[in-house]
Amino acid sequence: MTLKTPKIFYGWFIVAACMLVAAAGIGFHNTASIFIRPVTEDLGLSRGEFTFFRTIITAVSAGLLPMYGKLAKRFKIKNIMLVGTVCSALSLISYSFASQLWHFYSLAIINGLFVNAAHFMLIGILINRWFEDKRGLALGIAFAGSGLGAAVMVPMVSQVIELAGWRWGFGFSAGARWMVIIPRVLFLIKEHPEDKNLTPYKTGNNNQTPADPNRIPTGLMLSQARKTPTFWILAVAFLCIAVGAGASNAHTAPHLGDLGYSSVFYSAVVSFSLLTLTTGKIFIGHVFDRFGLYVGGAVLGISLTLSPIFALLSANPVAPWFHAFFLGLGSTGFSIPINIYTMKFFGEKDFTAILSIMSMITAFSAAFAAPVMGLAYDFLGSYTSAWVVLVVLGIVVFICLAAANFISKGKTYGA
Repeated sequence: MTLKTPKIFYGWFIVAACMLVAAAGIGFHNTASIFIRPVTEDLGLSRGEFTFFRTIITAVSAGLLPMYGKLAKRFKIKNIMLVGTVCSALSLISYSFASQLWHFYSLAIINGLFVNAAHFMLIGILINRWFEDKRGLALGIAFAGSGLGAAVMVPMVSQVIELAGWRWGFGFSAGARWMVIIPRVLFLIKEHPEDKNLTPYKTGNNNQTPADPNRIPTGLMLSQARKTPTFWILAVAFLCIAVGAGASNAHTAPHLGDLGYSSVFYSAVVSFSLLTLTTGKIFIGHVFDRFGLYVGGAVLGISLTLSPIFALLSANPVAPWFHAFFLGLGSTGFSIPINIYTMKFFGEKDFTAILSIMSMITAFSAAFAAPVMGLAYDFLGSYTSAWVVLVVLGIVVFICLAAANFISKGKTYGA
């Protein structure tokens, strides 16, 4: 039987389903800052020690990414998503019964075990199976779901907390995760194009031609890449991106609350930042495609520099909106740009291994950035010094990405 690509390719339904999975699965973690003030004030905890529960989730989940990659080879991805969604949502509900700090830490370990079931990696595996062409667009749309979900959830969860308390806020988040993810995974997700009698998407070519079996992937092995200065310069750049974006996303809401803004106002600001992140993923991909690495890197560096500057100026009610806008753009460094730089500088030969190292750097850096900034607040009594440090890190991002381009000029690989 000849496999054909229909007029409306089913892979786009996979993209839509993955976007919603990312929205409900990953998006919740971008709403966690809303719980900082009500939980710490109710239970008498410091912000530093409470936000450390997010560090535990990220540390556990980051360490398990290789395991989830192996599971995806042995089991159906939709089954992994279903089990992980049920278990991670149960851990969220359990937060609502917590009364001691160690309760949050213990539940964070459980959450970390299952949160990768709705992670970028499994979503990326599905998209790569279904698309040969327009893969970047498909990934950008799917990954944008994380920001879109958080942008929708922030005002909703904030309102629940305002009306019923933070315990109901956790329960509401868990229920939303179940209702959004489970039906989409059950009825839309298909593992392979062959499951729908299709071939992977290829622009303008319904009769797919087989890949050249003699084609040799170009690029460097991880062992070779680690010996280049570009690898370590990029590692520093993405570490700074993760710290700058991770710390800011966690503490924007409490910072604005400390300045006297209402929960309605700072929730709207956080939502705006997440909406910028959502559209920014598609925008930043276009910038890199259209204008190249220099301009794309400059946009990231400048955004991560201006965001904390406007945070410092947030006593003026206009400044928080600029802070949120540039924070949203800078936060795109977690997803699309890290893939682009890794492929451009090191090629496809050992892409997965090199990307996993860069991704773990960003994951661990972002995880520890939030509690460290919280500890700085606890010790100094304000966020001012932390924002100044983040300004410096934004400048470092700009310099490192420009330096990586300069050193590797003429030595990049295909997209």
